[in-house]
Amino acid sequence: MALSTGSGAILAVAYDAGGLEFFDMEGDRLGEPTRFHLKDIADGRASSIQGTQLTIFPGVTIEGGLKAYVFGEGLVAPAQIDLPIPEQRAVEGLCSGEAGSQGLMRIAYWTISNNRLLRTGVIGQSGDELTWEEEDATEAGFPITSCVFAYDTLVASPRSAASASLTRGDNAALLSIEEGGPLQISTDLGMTTSSITVRDGITVTAPDVPTAVTANGSLPAGGYPGGVVVIAGETSEGTHQVVFVDPSAITLKD
Repeated sequence: MALSTGSGAILAVAYDAGGLEFFDMEGDRLGEPTRFHLKDIADGRASSIQGTQLTIFPGVTIEGGLKAYVFGEGLVAPAQIDLPIPEQRAVEGLCSGEAGSQGLMRIAYWTISNNRLLRTGVIGQSGDELTWEEEDATEAGFPITSCVFAYDTLVASPRSAASASLTRGDNAALLSIEEGGPLQISTDLGMTTSSITVRDGITVTAPDVPTAVTANGSLPAGGYPGGVVVIAGETSEGTHQVVFVDPSAITLKD
């Protein structure tokens, strides 16, 4: 799963069995579902391309290709386009972060053949085309299973199957999930973690063992003054759900 920043936040959900769907913050589907088969997707960004407002999510296909998934005005379903990253090796996973004035978004990724090396760069725009400016290659020292940007800091993990950054103001927390475990939080860039208990809502049951997480601590969409955390997992036997969680106890804490 992944969330977009900018006006009109969008939730992207890619399914293990294949398929990609976009939702608004009310949980309503945007456009038609697609059959794209992804093994990873990172947080997206809203941008104006060719005078059209679009939201772009970077992702990795099941074959290891780097693509972008786009939705916006004039589209009836998410579309797939190539990312201008000259990577010949099959990619295993990626994460994205803010690029500020440098471009549209910052991306870090690792490949199947070298899962200890993170390559980073900035996706930008030149006219109507996307561009890529490589920044760095960082040796992690361990096999990478997930990565996340906490403002300008890139954090890689050898254990977490999924991770997300919950940032607001000067505060940054990392959320993570290890396979078969509960949602965890860290306030020291992953050095120490503690488990989070997500309370069920009036009509919503949270998964005890989530499988995916994404978050935004300062969501511009209405109804989420403290941002939002989205987790997915099995809530009962054979029933898988995506659940919106209010993190105000963390993000709005004095």
